[in-house]
Amino acid sequence: MIVAFLVLLLQSPRDGGCTEWRDCRQQALAAADSGAYETFHDLAWRAVQTGPPNDPALMYLLARAQALSGRPHDALVMLRRLADMGVPSDADSNQDFVRTRELPGWPELSARLDRLVRADAPGADPAAAPTPPIAPTPAVAPLPPSPAASPAEALRFSTGDFSLSGLAYDAVSDRFLFGDRLGRKLIVVGTNSNHAVDFVRADSAGFHDISAIEIDTRRGDLWVASTAPGDGAGTLHKLQLVSGRPLKSFPAAADLQPVAFVDLAVTPAGAVLVLDSAGQQVLVLRPGGSSLERVIRLDAEGPASLAAGADDAIAYVAYRDGVSRIDLRARTATRVTAPSSISLAHLERIRWSGHALIGVQVEDDGSRRIIRLDLNASGRAVTKGATVERSVPATAQTFAIVSGDELVYLTDGSGPGGHPPGGAAGATEFVAYRVRLR
Repeated sequence: MIVAFLVLLLQSPRDGGCTEWRDCRQQALAAADSGAYETFHDLAWRAVQTGPPNDPALMYLLARAQALSGRPHDALVMLRRLADMGVPSDADSNQDFVRTRELPGWPELSARLDRLVRADAPGADPAAAPTPPIAPTPAVAPLPPSPAASPAEALRFSTGDFSLSGLAYDAVSDRFLFGDRLGRKLIVVGTNSNHAVDFVRADSAGFHDISAIEIDTRRGDLWVASTAPGDGAGTLHKLQLVSGRPLKSFPAAADLQPVAFVDLAVTPAGAVLVLDSAGQQVLVLRPGGSSLERVIRLDAEGPASLAAGADDAIAYVAYRDGVSRIDLRARTATRVTAPSSISLAHLERIRWSGHALIGVQVEDDGSRRIIRLDLNASGRAVTKGATVERSVPATAQTFAIVSGDELVYLTDGSGPGGHPPGGAAGATEFVAYRVRLR
């Protein structure tokens, strides 16, 4: 069964002038009664954003608004999310959802809603069909805690003809997104499922070879970088995370080419940074911008990964021999220093956590380890280093992300225990592990 999840941080629409969720809800209902469905959608969205987290009544209000304002697929996703929470509804008969009921995914959802309604009916056997509570639920935690001594398995799935090129974790919907470089698509796997589902394909989004993906958690955007290997063209793609709907593409201008995009990062203010290894440069799409522009050319061989710091003006780039601190406003790069006992070379992946960099480092024998690099107040020097995980298997590349207080990294099926791939014939098994950082 394909389960689609909701990310509540959608594209920021007009807020209708309301700031308090009860007021937004009342204004939304008034707009619906008057037939102003686009205003209904904007106000319902605002009520969800400002109201109690995961409130079923507000989520259902938004589903109605999505359906009536010409967003039937978004409404379907919302109703699925409510069904996942165990919330029955009248969507099977409510005229607001006429267009939503025409979608291919409706029969499956309809059957689920029918079971929920029957389980919620008076006299239903609670032991046979328990109904979860429909009171507002707390926001989903980044990831369940795990012991710091060893990695815990977070996810295992098998898929065929897959070339991993990016990893992202959506804590709100509790699902993983993966880039498939050669397949030119994104796939999604829920943490309670081992089934990989195609999420977005090149025929709808215009992907070239996918090289990196990143979620802007504050604004609910999904960003994808792709490169055309033959001609050195590259494109940054913006998608709606809730549905995978392509929103806009930002191709690299001719004067920036040839490019080979290798990593993405999003600053707290919403600027999207792109690392180009071919041109040895960092590009930026500024909030509200219409094109990529160069921030800085790097005097460094083999730029491999990019991390945005807590300050909007600071980012970090890992390259073959070390790490540089990038001042995005001054457009300068300063090499990060470290004690002689700590090597900053051969970091193939870096991510920001607190006031530290978490890195995947390739050893001389090809093995990998995950390290933590604590920085001084200015962020220009490493004050302390520690190994977070030593048993990362030697694979073609290891992808890692930071979610809350945990690191999640992905390998093929030959994980820390050395077990062989266990997927079906012709399929490769992937395993995601989580490690507590603090």
